[in-house]
Amino acid sequence: MSLRRITAIAIAGAAALGIVAGAGAHLVFPSGTRTPALALPELHGQMTWVAGEHLAPKFTLHNVLGGSTSLTSTRGRPTLIAFLDSRCQSLCPLIGRAIGDVQRSLPASARPSVLVVSVDPAGDNPASVRSAVRRWRIGPGWRWVSGTRSQLAAVWRTYGIVVEPTSNDIRHGAALYLVDPHGYQRAGYLAPLLPNFLALDIRRVEAEPT
Repeated sequence: MSLRRITAIAIAGAAALGIVAGAGAHLVFPSGTRTPALALPELHGQMTWVAGEHLAPKFTLHNVLGGSTSLTSTRGRPTLIAFLDSRCQSLCPLIGRAIGDVQRSLPASARPSVLVVSVDPAGDNPASVRSAVRRWRIGPGWRWVSGTRSQLAAVWRTYGIVVEPTSNDIRHGAALYLVDPHGYQRAGYLAPLLPNFLALDIRRVEAEPT
């Protein structure tokens, strides 16, 4: 899939929501498998990967609330990886609220781990992160990670997230990734997210044989 095509999908999703500033208009998914237009998809992301095909790029960053967090620490259960700004007022709250909706739609034992990778290392801090999580109603099981700009840039790059600071905002890609319990990327989603479909995908990858 070409960069022009993927960018068009991202822009179309943002336009549908009436989003202008702060929207993730630039987004590149790593190579994957497009679901045929007329086929019933196994998973509902705009980009999907078969089980065992694409190991999610590993990273270790510091937890904004203390300590460090690695992607491998979430092995054994489905994981959602989001790229957000705790002070964002446009697209990030929509993604954050969708994650909260997904959590509440699932029984506690089936809820995914949530890793939020900062796109604003200078602005995200314990107070702003806790405030965002509270507003978006994200439940237990989340970790918000950050680092130096160079550390984060390496993670953004491997997940196809473009981050462009402006004079008064941060434009960034807004993909959400689903990683299965074995650490493989399974689907990538663009806003607007459909929590019911995302919950179905989480249950599906969790139920797959080991």
